[in-house]
Amino acid sequence: METKNKMLIVRLTQKELENIKKYSAEYKSVAGYIRSAVAEFSNVDAKRKLEAMNELSIILKKYQNELSSIGGNLNQAMKRGNELSIAGLLSQQYFDSTLKPYISEAYETCLNIKRELDVLFNYIKQH
Repeated sequence: METKNKMLIVRLTQKELENIKKYSAEYKSVAGYIRSAVAEFSNVDAKRKLEAMNELSIILKKYQNELSSIGGNLNQAMKRGNELSIAGLLSQQYFDSTLKPYISEAYETCLNIKRELDVLFNYIKQH
């Protein structure tokens, strides 16, 4: 093992120093923490994977609300459709003007999600 006898002096604010001490608590030393952080930050593959995970997180958050809304709308439409069907009142016009738009919207959203996830997963595979 190579002897660690070189020093690097860095000026920090009090808050920066406190943060470094806090984050390095699980390491044997502050120096060990800094060496580990530099090695991790310098790892190009790790940075790319982190970027990909951040992108995935953004995509999932983006579609979570949309999917919830669409699911609620579809549930209401299907419930109403069942009520009308039981009563013998469900017409083709109701299906075309009420149910079909919700189903089409849900279908298009799912296709968009699949496309974006495919792009992201292909990016992750390549890098």
